[in-house]
Amino acid sequence: MGQRANSLPDRIRESIHRGWSRSEPGGIVRVETVIPHTDALAWLRAQAPAAVKIYWADREGRHEVAGIGCADLVAGGESDGVESLVEHVRSRLPAGETAARYFGGMRFNGRKPSDAAWRDFGGYRFVLPRFELSRRGSDSVLACQWLHSAVASDTLMKEVDSLVSPALDIACDQPAATGRDDLPSAAGWAAAVTGTLKLVSDGAVDKVVLARKSTFGFAAELDPLACLQALLEEAEHCYRFCFVPAPGRAFLGASPERLYQREGRRILCDAIAGTRVRGDGASLDRQLERDLMGSEKERREHGYVVRGIRESLAPLCGWLVNGDDPSVVKLRQCQHLMSTFEGTLRDGVADAELLKALHPTPAVGGYPTGFAVREIEKREPFDRGWYGGPVGWVGRDGAEFAVAIRSGLVDGSTISVFSGAGIVAGSVPGDEWEELDYKISHFTQALNLPR
Repeated sequence: MGQRANSLPDRIRESIHRGWSRSEPGGIVRVETVIPHTDALAWLRAQAPAAVKIYWADREGRHEVAGIGCADLVAGGESDGVESLVEHVRSRLPAGETAARYFGGMRFNGRKPSDAAWRDFGGYRFVLPRFELSRRGSDSVLACQWLHSAVASDTLMKEVDSLVSPALDIACDQPAATGRDDLPSAAGWAAAVTGTLKLVSDGAVDKVVLARKSTFGFAAELDPLACLQALLEEAEHCYRFCFVPAPGRAFLGASPERLYQREGRRILCDAIAGTRVRGDGASLDRQLERDLMGSEKERREHGYVVRGIRESLAPLCGWLVNGDDPSVVKLRQCQHLMSTFEGTLRDGVADAELLKALHPTPAVGGYPTGFAVREIEKREPFDRGWYGGPVGWVGRDGAEFAVAIRSGLVDGSTISVFSGAGIVAGSVPGDEWEELDYKISHFTQALNLPR
């Protein structure tokens, strides 16, 4: 068991007192104190299980944040309500330098009715955590945030007292898996792919990304943060995230794909598509990389993503470049073709416009996007929820979003793991089914799931 956080420096309480005295009604106040290095995920796992929790780490290892509690919440029933999200953030956060950020995500398709398992997530849901632990050099930073008009200082002090320091070693053991159900089944998948290939051959669409939901049952309720901890070893070069809006329910994953990163007016964006497994040994791995780079089908699939992002981003940028020749990004289980865009946004372009323009990319929707998404609605027998949607953070002067692939939804004693494959001319249903399996292999290996 952890110990009560009265061992934390009294400076956090002193910081709250100082922040309280200078805060103004309606605004968000953030105070920080430096503490000895503390593992962020272990700290988060140690806190009260009933609390709202978030975990976010970027793929470059620059930022890792664990958050608990809710200082402010922006939520809506449809994912296309991003204008209200961005306006709310701008109105709450003070102008100038601030480290305060809202963390969350949104649905892949705001028009499709939501399944019950997604009811706590909404169309979009972004939280400003009450307490936030992050890295700063060799130390950690503990921050407290509040909306001045919504909480009393005595309440904040009691919440500080409720924080718990993590034990030195917290096990990641999970209950035994009891079964697996794929939706669609292999036969249903083959029928959906065959129908999509007919549309491709007729010239109605170039690419449609079809997905599968694989649901695994367990003998007891899962700990989502323990699931994420188990995934970390397989999460090189990936964004890692976990959003826990209510007890027993969470969305988590390890995604290699950046939707966009904005710092002021500078923007970075990725196109990732085209896949091969990793080889068992350096020689085979290099051969598979050469096969990937030389595959006309994989290059064509990747090209649709590059084209779609360029068409969406170019009107919003005064300057935009991307590498026309993709590189290969290597993950533990897979390797992918990747191209990176860099640009300067035009004056006045906000995150709401970026999210609407870039989501969904052809990497998770298809090309042309509108037609492809309508086909997904017809052919997929489940609700994607936040799978394939943007997850990340938005602040006053920056934002960063990953595409929520390689992800799963924890619902009590089940986890539903999602995977997708781009269907283009030359796709073979059986081959694409195998691709779905090795795209979820980081989950099946880390959590010892049926294959």
